[in-house]
Formats: sequence, structure tokens, C-alpha cells
Amino acid sequence: PSSFGPMSLLLFQRQLNGHQLTSFEQDQVVKAMEHSIFYRRSFADDASGEMVGERQTPEDLWLVARAKVATEKAEIEPYRSVGDYDYFPNCLPDAFANATQTLEDRIAKYGVTDDVRNWVAGQDLVFANCGGDAEVPAAVSGSAPAWLQNDRAYQLAAARFYRTQFAEARTGFEAIAADSNSEWRKTAEFVAARTFIREASLLPDGKSPEERAASETRSNELLNDAESSLRKIIEDDSMRDFHRSALGLLGLVRFRKDPAVRRGELGRLIAEASAENRNIRNDLFDYSILWNRIEDAAYDVGSTRDQEEASAAGRDYDYNYRLKLRDIPAADRSDEVSDWLFSYQAVDGFGHAYEKWKASRKLDWFVAAISKAEAATPAATELIAEAARTPRDSAAYPTVRYHHIRLLLDEGLIDEAKKLFDELGSVDRFPLSTQNMFLAQRAAVSNSLDEFLFYAQRKAVLFSYAGDTREEPIDLDSGSPIKGWEDKKMFDVDAATFFNHKTPLSVMRKAAVDPKLPDHLKKMIATAVWTKAFMINDSAVEREFSPIVAKAVGSSMPQFAAVASARNAADREANALIAILRNPVIQPYVPTGFGREDSPPTSIDSIRGNWWCISEHRTTPDVALPKFLNPSETAAADSENQRLASLGESSTALTRRAVEFATNNPRHAKTPELLHLAVRSTRYGCKDADTGKFSKQAFDILHTRYKTSPWTKQTPYWFG
Repeated sequence: PSSFGPMSLLLFQRQLNGHQLTSFEQDQVVKAMEHSIFYRRSFADDASGEMVGERQTPEDLWLVARAKVATEKAEIEPYRSVGDYDYFPNCLPDAFANATQTLEDRIAKYGVTDDVRNWVAGQDLVFANCGGDAEVPAAVSGSAPAWLQNDRAYQLAAARFYRTQFAEARTGFEAIAADSNSEWRKTAEFVAARTFIREASLLPDGKSPEERAASETRSNELLNDAESSLRKIIEDDSMRDFHRSALGLLGLVRFRKDPAVRRGELGRLIAEASAENRNIRNDLFDYSILWNRIEDAAYDVGSTRDQEEASAAGRDYDYNYRLKLRDIPAADRSDEVSDWLFSYQAVDGFGHAYEKWKASRKLDWFVAAISKAEAATPAATELIAEAARTPRDSAAYPTVRYHHIRLLLDEGLIDEAKKLFDELGSVDRFPLSTQNMFLAQRAAVSNSLDEFLFYAQRKAVLFSYAGDTREEPIDLDSGSPIKGWEDKKMFDVDAATFFNHKTPLSVMRKAAVDPKLPDHLKKMIATAVWTKAFMINDSAVEREFSPIVAKAVGSSMPQFAAVASARNAADREANALIAILRNPVIQPYVPTGFGREDSPPTSIDSIRGNWWCISEHRTTPDVALPKFLNPSETAAADSENQRLASLGESSTALTRRAVEFATNNPRHAKTPELLHLAVRSTRYGCKDADTGKFSKQAFDILHTRYKTSPWTKQTPYWFG
């Protein structure tokens, strides 16, 4: 539960309350979530709220329209600096969209005339002020057409606005709003209200308490003026075209003036309202921002408290703070929606959620309670009984059934859990992420290897860079090195953990040739089996799998063909070491996902993701695993893993072995290359305390015995 953000939880609570999204709201929710992920300039919104991505932005479209009139190029910087390091989007996408539409209208009515060129020159100066102070448009002569005079008055006020000269801009917009002959009258009245909000947003915080108090007072004055102006617009039927935008800005004003009250309003509006919310996209954003502020404050308080408690108890603190209700002030949970969201997120939320459910019997509180419950909880039996009564057509059914199965598994009631899983029928009817969670539960209670392999295969929900906490999807276009993997099944953490930590080579051998597995998964297992067997000197398995791996990797790693065809032990050893050292993707572990299939097998990973790191496998991930292996198989797996770990990190183990080979086979034709590759591995692979020692030994042998070898010239340094 703690992995879900406020947007997802708000919408989930709305479903639990029986309020479905209209088609319009669904579209806006998708845009809100996309914008939350892709929030950056190259993915700016266009005027309709669409995510434009790599398509033309409103700014691009303005430049295209402008080129019909002006031949010289124009560069626009929409962001303006505030201080030395902060920036804000001064000219929003709507400004470019409106300018484009206006220019198209002027060209359609008047053609490409001097007056229209004058208009474009004025608009260029307006946008020149987006990123910093520039000139403002000059007034046009009294003999100019009325439309150009009216347009220029609006351009001048807009330029002042972007220059952050808000009083002057407001005076200009108010004068236009009072001019019944200007087509910009209504727009100017709306933008005049915006000047109050923008001015309040950019007030300096102040360094002293007095300055901060003065700034806060002035901010409230401006926001009050904005609220009055916006309410006037909303109450004016002639301004109906601006009512929706005015309502949105009014929400922003309330967001700034009284964030706690606004958060409660937004929560109820999103999670409980049955009428269509035309502003749900912005409402979701605003709620998320306000919610995140509370979460950030709780982190500051809670992590400090956790550290103090760990120190007092003599425990190490892992600095992995998880949200707790105790760290959130009661005032920040005073509204029902926020209370539910924080209870659902918090690791200590069970007790409160359970009591709320007992008092209200509401579905949303039951879901929160069962999602936080543990099998040892005295209330588990009651929750399980209630879960069994959840109908299949309930919005809560997948979540409740998942936690129902989880509690049964935790209590050791395997047969009952399997029965519940079977009652689900095909999990294909659920979203892909839900399918994967159910399959992981079922895989954990497999009674055989065949059963486990069937349920261990999953399809990825999305592909993203590992360091991207926002899970921004990668576009798997035709040029992507992993194009096609979106349709392939892969192993998740549970399968990789089972193979790498619990399964002996004798069982992995069977998985590697199982006909029910697709070739790409068999390749991953076979490569891990061969590498592990080679490293721990299980020569029988290594020789058995050499031709299997050679066939699986084909021309992508041709060195394995030489391993498979080697006629004596020395050639087999040399070819095997070279096959591993030339291909940093090789490891004695089954990877999750697509592994390193996104890069050529010979490529060196820039962040040292080369070969393998024993240190990353010293602890077992906390995932549910099957228990069908017998005691002797479990013991064999433990022994093999200990033998592999005893060799040290990959660069140490491989270089030690290369040194041993060079010592025993000084005349072998591949010894110089082998030493060079071994030294290279100590630069790019995982290291330990012995790495430098063996790196220097390999370096010294190479430079002492093989001075004229080209491999020696390619090895100017050793690494520790």
C-alpha cells in the first residue's frame, strides 16, 4: 500500500465510495497522471491539455504561424528566473496558442499587410519578456486600424505582466476591460484577476521575521483581491466563457490562503462527489501537492524520532523512513479523505483503520484495515470472514481477495489460499500489475518446479530507468534495443530470488531445458547455470551446458562455441575465461526483467554493472518463495552459494583464476589476452580487498613474460 501515491489512492477511494469516473474525468485523470510523470519542458501541455511529448508544442506552432509574416528568426525562453537558481514558467502554453489563433485570424481578415507585420513585431516583444526584461511594444499611431490599436493595448499590458510589473499590467488590463469596443474586454478582466495571484506568488519571503510578516500580509491582501475579482467574474453571466477558468483560479487562491481547508475540500470533491468534476485534473494536482507537504513534514519529524529510538535501543538505523500516523499532526488528518489516505499509507495504520471500519462499516475503511493487517493480528479472523463476503463485482474485490489470500498464506493455510486463487478464474481480466501480484502469490505455493515455472512468468507493466523514482516509461520505439520485450514474459524478483538463493544446480539444470519456457528465459537460466558451475568447478555441469549456452547465445557471444568445442582442459579453461571476460553481461545469477539485453554483451556498463557483485546477493529479498525443494536440495544450494561467495567479487575471482592459468600454462597462445582482460575486469567489475593484489599479479606477469605482446601494450595500468 505504501507504494501508491495520493492520486491513485484518491481515485481508489472514489471507486470504493461507489462514484465512477465519467469518460471526460477518465481522460483528465490520465492527463494528470501523465503530467505528474512527464513534468518537464519537452513534455509541455498544449492548449487542450494534451501531452505533446515529441510533437510540436504550442510554442513551436506559434513560430510556424509567425513565419508566414516574419522572415527573421525569434528565440523564446518561456522560463523566468527568480533569484539565482529558481525558475518559473512565465509564458504558459495557452499564451502561445492564443497568439497563434489571433495571428491566423488577422491574416485571414487582412492578409499579410504592414499592420499585421506590426502586430507580429509587437507580439515578439511580448514574448521577449518571458525570460527576462526586454523592450515593451511601442504604441501605434492614432491613424492605425482600431483592431491594431486594441491589440496593441493588450500586448502592452501582457508585456508588463511578463516583466512582473503587475501594478502597471493590472492598470492596462482594467482599462481594456472597461472599453466596450475592445474584443479583449472579457479576456482582460480575467487576466487582471490573474495579476493578483502572480504577484502574490512572486513576493520575496523576506529574511527577517518582520519582512516575512509583511510579505505574508501583502500576499493575503493580493489573494483577497484576486478572490473578489474571480467571484465577480463567476457571478457575471456575460463572462460565462471564463467561468471554468475562474473557478480553477479560485481554487488556487484558496490553496494559497488556507491549504488545510482546501485540501479537505479537494479530497471530498474528488473522492466523494457524484457530479462530474470538470476541473479534476487540476484538483488532483493541487491535492497531491498539499498531501506531499504533509508527508515531507512527517518524514522530517519521523526520521529524527526513528533515529533517536534506534540509538536508545542500541540498534542501527537504516535511514529508510516509512510513513507513520504518529508523525502526522491530528489537524492534518481532520477530514475523512485525508485520514483514510494517510491510514492506508502508514505502516502503523492498521489499528486506526480497523477502528474506523468497526464504527462505520464503510468499505473503504475495511479495505484499508485488511491491507494493513497481519496474520498474527487478533482481528485477522474477523477480517478474513468479511473478505469472504466481498462480491465479485465490487470495486474492492481484487484488493480484498489479494489480502485475503495473503493472510491465509501467512497463517500457513496453503490449501485454502489455493482454493481462493482458483476461484478467481483467469487473472487475465485484471490489470497487468494485478495479474502479476496474484501470480506471485500462486507461485509461492507451487508444489513442483513445473508449477513454479508456469506462475513465475510475468509481463512487464512498463519499462523505465531504474534510477527514475517516478517510473517514467521508456518509449520502446523501433530504435530501442529492447524493442519486442514488451510482449515477452520475464522473471520477477521472486523467481530470480528463488533461483539465485534457494535452488541448486541440479534443479536449475531442469529449468534451463524445460520446454514450457520460452527460449529467452531458458537462455538466462542456462547462462547462469554454466557460469556458476564453471566458477565453483562443477566440471560435469559446466561441460554439459557449454553447448547449450553456445547454441542459446549464438553469434552474439561466439566465444562460447570455442568453449563447447575445446579438446583439452587448458583450451576449455582459457576459452571459458575469455568468454566471460569479453562479455560483461555474463553472471552466475538469473536476472530480473530483461537483464542486460538492452546493450551488446561486450559493452562495459558505465556504472559498473559488469559481471556480478557477490555483495548484492548476501541478503535475500523479502519475498514469498515456494517450499517444494527437499532438504538435500536446499543444503546443496546453500553449499554452492557459499562456495561462490568464498571466491570474492567477480573481478577478484576471475583475475585469480587468470593468474592461476597463466602460471600453469605460460606458453598457451591465449594467456596474454586472458591476462589483459582480467586486469580490465578489475577496473570495471565489482571489487573487494583482494582485487588489487590479483590485478597487480596479472599485470606483472603480462609485462614481465609477454613484453612484445599487443595485449601488453593495451594494459598500461593495474587497478585496486
